[in-house]
Amino acid sequence: MKIFQKNPRRTLHYTMSLIGGISGSYAILIRGGNFGAAETTNLIELFLDMACFDLPDILIRLGILCLYSSSIVLAHLAEKKLPSGNIRLCLAAESLCILLAGFLPISVHPLVALYPIFAMSALQWQTFTCPETYNSSTIFSTNNLKQALLSWTDYRMERNPSQKARAVFFTMTLAFFHAGVLLGWFAVQAFGTRAIWTALLPLLWVRSTLSGLKSR
Repeated sequence: MKIFQKNPRRTLHYTMSLIGGISGSYAILIRGGNFGAAETTNLIELFLDMACFDLPDILIRLGILCLYSSSIVLAHLAEKKLPSGNIRLCLAAESLCILLAGFLPISVHPLVALYPIFAMSALQWQTFTCPETYNSSTIFSTNNLKQALLSWTDYRMERNPSQKARAVFFTMTLAFFHAGVLLGWFAVQAFGTRAIWTALLPLLWVRSTLSGLKSR
């Protein structure tokens, strides 16, 4: 606990990683195996749909692309124009997206039902990427895994304390993200489509973390 109290910015990062894990688990388990945090699969599927002339799916995936892209741009503009309030704006928008996603019934097209998750993921990715000197995503794990592996390797070879600190950071990010994945699984078993609302709970913790950041 003392470690988190001494470094509220890192605590904020880990908490958002937990939320990223919850939303990722929810999207895959409830919405047809689709991952609502990244655009790679959506873009691949979009071009495959174009090759097959699947117009309905093309329109849905173009909607995802537009929503994801505009959310990134809006988060970027908020950082530029409201540097002292962009985090709070992002958290408010995420709360609305989480609430909306939980209200959408299972009968809704799985990709359409993930629109709120795509929006919140893009906002979160742009807003929470660079705690201290590390560039780390809170919504997916590929680069975090790579950086953890490389940092531990370099530390074993060079015994540089800075490499150990970096390795611990990325390892903890992975741990919190996948703790969120497990929490999302249990939530889905208990609450079904409403499981995404469990992501609101970590946001309560974020409020105290932001107070710690403001005092520094």
